[in-house]
Parts: sequence; C-alpha cells; structure tokens
Amino acid sequence: MADLSYRVVTPQPTTEMSGFTSFKRIPALDGLRGIAISLVLLWHTVFQANFTHHPLLNRMVGIGHLSWSGVDLFFVLSGFLIGGILLDNRNSPRYFSTFYLRRAYRIFPLYFLVVVLCWIAFQAGSHGWTPYGRMDLFKGHAPWWTVFTLTQNLWMAQLGGFAGASLSVTWSLAIEEQFYLTLPFTVRHLNAKHLLYLVVGVICAAPLLRAYLIQHSPSGGFAAYVLTPCRADALALGVLCAILVRKPRYWNLLLTRRVWLGIATAVLGIGVLWITYMSYPLFSGPLFGLEYTVLALFYSCILLGALTAGQLLKGLLCNRILTTLGSIAYGTYLLHYICINAVIFLLIRATPLPVTAVYLGGPLLGVILAIAIASVSWRIFEQPLVRRAQTYRY
Repeated sequence: MADLSYRVVTPQPTTEMSGFTSFKRIPALDGLRGIAISLVLLWHTVFQANFTHHPLLNRMVGIGHLSWSGVDLFFVLSGFLIGGILLDNRNSPRYFSTFYLRRAYRIFPLYFLVVVLCWIAFQAGSHGWTPYGRMDLFKGHAPWWTVFTLTQNLWMAQLGGFAGASLSVTWSLAIEEQFYLTLPFTVRHLNAKHLLYLVVGVICAAPLLRAYLIQHSPSGGFAAYVLTPCRADALALGVLCAILVRKPRYWNLLLTRRVWLGIATAVLGIGVLWITYMSYPLFSGPLFGLEYTVLALFYSCILLGALTAGQLLKGLLCNRILTTLGSIAYGTYLLHYICINAVIFLLIRATPLPVTAVYLGGPLLGVILAIAIASVSWRIFEQPLVRRAQTYRY
C-alpha cells in the first residue's frame, strides 16, 4: 500500500477553535498505519488459511476473517492525508507539479525497482538460467505491461481473479494512483460546496456500482473488489474527513461531542463483528458489497477518533512497534507477498521439510524477511528520496 509519510496538519489551541492550522506529523496516524499493515500481514500468514478437515481450527481462524480490510484502512488514511495536502495547497501556483513530483518520488522508485527485479527473475527462470526452472511465483496471468502501467486491477477485474502472482497485491496501488489522477483537478477547480457534494456523491455511488456488478456480472464480486470506482468510497471518506476537520464548526463538534463519535464507532464495530461471525466468503457478494461500506465508515470513525483522542488512546497508537511498522508500511506491503512466496518456493525445492511445515512456517519467515528488507530500504533508499521530494515546495 502506498506509503503516507507526508507532513499532515494538527490542531493548535486557539481562543476560537479554528480546525487544523499548522503542518506537523501526527504520530497516532503512524500507529494506524502500523495497524493497517499488521492486518494485511495477518491475513496473508494466518487468517487466509483454510483447514478443510479441522472445523475448530477453521472457526478460530475465522476470527480474523476481515483482516484483509487492512487495505481499506490504508485507503481511508490515504484519502485523508493526500486530500488534506491538496486542500491546504489548492491555491499554490506550483500545485500540480509539486504534488505529482512528490508523489512520484515516494511511490515509483521502490515500486519499479521491485517490479523490474521480479521481471528479471521471471525471465531468468523462463530461459533456464536458474536451477529451479520457471519461476512463476513472479508472474501470473496479467501481462507485464499492466504491472508497469499500474493498470493491473483492470485486467484482474476482466479475468475475475488475482493475476500477478507475488505482485497481485499491487492492485491496491493501482487503485490509489488512478484515484489521484483525478482528485487534484477536482480539488483545484471546484469550490468548497461543490467539492463536498462530489465527495459525498462518490461515497454514495460506489456501493451502488458494487451491487450492480455483483448482481449482473459473472465475476462481479471480484470486479467490485479491485476496480477503482467500486472502492473509491473508502478513499472519498478519507477526503471527506479531511474537509470536515478543516471547518471550525465540525472540528469543534468532534472535540466536544466525542461520545457520539464513540457511539458511532461502537455501532459500526458491532456490524463488523456480525459480518465476521457470519464468515461470508470474500468476493461471494451475499451482502452486495455492503461490507466494504461498513468497513470504510468504521475506519473513518477510527481515524477521527485518533485525531481527537485523549492521552490513553494516543499512547496506544503511538506505541513504538506500531509507529515503526507504520513508517515502513509501504515497503512492507510491496515486498511481503513476494517474500512469502519466495521463501515457500525455496523451502519446497531446497529442503526436505514436510509440505505442511513449509506452508505453516514459510509465511512467517517471509514476513520477517519483508520487514527486514523494508527497514533497510526505508533508511538507505526511500527516506533520502522523501527528503529530496520535500525540496519541491508548493
């Protein structure tokens, strides 16, 4: 998932509450990022498993049935932070150039480095240059050009399944980059009232589009998961939060009516628990995509709660482990599935370990490897690029 390590705004005490007024980093949001990547890692290591002959184990694993929704939390956070940056700089003469240059510096170097390395590994295996033959773990049914152009989600929707092997997780990066092709133009050219109407319209339209596809398309359940218009409500909810906290009236209401925010979060949380208990299969569509709406609203409330939290909750979110994971979330997200599949691939071919042991221990080893590589990448590769990107001023 796209890293969100931008400077964001935080409230300053004034005589009259004036919303967000200064640019500072909010550590609690790093904690939320850490939670988001933790959910994704748990999904790919533990909760995605299916123990056919062990109903009790399946029931236990079902507790984390919605851990795949860590991506939805990333979407909400991304919409909030990127939307906020655009709102704060909408009148800048260097609005477009600075935004896209900073975005390119942060997202593209690591992304294309990883994609090129995967392409080289796949080609090497295909030409017999490795002792393991074809290395299909790096290649699915999606053409390479879709991965290089960040359009793989469109191809996946047509195929009705993930089509990029270890790079399949990049569908969410494609959604974000496609969303941010249009958002800067709407923020720049629409007045505040019309922008608010448009954002609310997107939030309302996405669930309807999901329901239509699920009802009328053979692979509609999967298309509703990976197409940008179908997932734009989570990103738009983040943008809506960014709009509201910049309005003194609504920011003041959030601060003085925290109990109502807590009640809304609890009600949505009950909905999330109910969906978890029912164990609806992903992409099956029995709720016609309503689960995505519930999750996006729930995570939006969590986000607002983090912004207005007291010291106890802020202390929990600012936990060093969570904030550290949050700071390397982009690299970890991009690398973890590659590392998991590579470790399993090598263990099966190079060790006498039983297959069961490989598939139980391989994902954990892969995640550890991904976190280690992402940590090094952040320090020596990504962080210098982020500093360079910050030299471009609005």
